[in-house]
Amino acid sequence: MSEASLLRLATVLYLAGTVCGGLSLLNPRDAMRRATSFSLAAGFLLQGAGIVVRSFEVGTIAVGTLADQTGLFACLLVGVYLLAQVRYRLAVLGAMVGPIGFVGTLVALVAHGGAQDVPPILRSPWLPVHVTLAFLGNAAFALAFLVSIVYLWQERQLKSHSVGQLMRLLPPLETLDNVNFKFLGWGFVLLTLSIVSGVLWAELSFGRMWSWEPRTMWTTIIWILYAVLLHGRVTVGWGGRRAAALTIVGFGVLFVAFIGVNVLTPGRHAESFG
Repeated sequence: MSEASLLRLATVLYLAGTVCGGLSLLNPRDAMRRATSFSLAAGFLLQGAGIVVRSFEVGTIAVGTLADQTGLFACLLVGVYLLAQVRYRLAVLGAMVGPIGFVGTLVALVAHGGAQDVPPILRSPWLPVHVTLAFLGNAAFALAFLVSIVYLWQERQLKSHSVGQLMRLLPPLETLDNVNFKFLGWGFVLLTLSIVSGVLWAELSFGRMWSWEPRTMWTTIIWILYAVLLHGRVTVGWGGRRAAALTIVGFGVLFVAFIGVNVLTPGRHAESFG
C-alpha cells in the first residue's frame, strides 16, 4: 500500500476517533470510548506505517519538510496518548487528541509529494534518535498542555457551581495535576536526551557541539523554561492553577518557536557544524 493511501485511511480513522470522542462526552458509554480508542489506535498504526514508507524513500527518518514534521508530531502525540490512556483513563483527552491527529495527518497528505532528501551531512544513525526523542518530548509537553486546559476549565466550573454531566466524567483536580506533572517530567527527560544526543552527534561528526542558530537557541530557552517549571513544582510547591497556567505558557512558547523557526528562520541546524 502506498504512503498516500495509508495517510488517507489514517485521516478517516482520526476523523472517526474525533467524532466518537465528541459523542462520548455527550453519551458516556463504554462502547463509545472503546470506539474512540480503536479508531485512534488504527489511525496511529496506519500513519506510522506511512511515515516508515516515506522514510525508506528518503533513506532516513522523513522530517525534511514542515508537513513531514507536523505529521510525525501528530502521530507520536496520538501514540503517547494511547499509552497514557492505559494507565490514567483520560478518555476526555481523546476528544482533543483526535482533531490534532486528523489535522496533522491531513497536512501531511495535502502537502504530499516526492520524498525530500535530507542533506548528506545529516545522513547519520544519530538523526532518527535525535529527532524521535525531541518529538516524543514535544508530544508529552502537548499532553501536559491539554491536561492543563481541562484542569483550568474544570476548576472554573467548580467555582461557579456548574456541575454538569461532562464534569462527572472528568478525573478529580488532584489527579489532573498529578498527570500534568508526570507528562512534564517525561517531556523534560526526553527533551534533555534529545539535546544530549544532538551534542554528541555534533561533537563526534563535526567536531563542534554547539551552533549559534535559531533552532538550538530556542531549544535551550524551552529547556530552561521547563526546568524552572519543574523545579518550582518539586521544591517550591507550584501546583494546581499556577502549574497549569505555566504549562500552557511553556507550550505556547514551544509552539511559536517550532513554527517560527521552521517558517521564518530555519537556519542550517546540524548543517552549520560542517
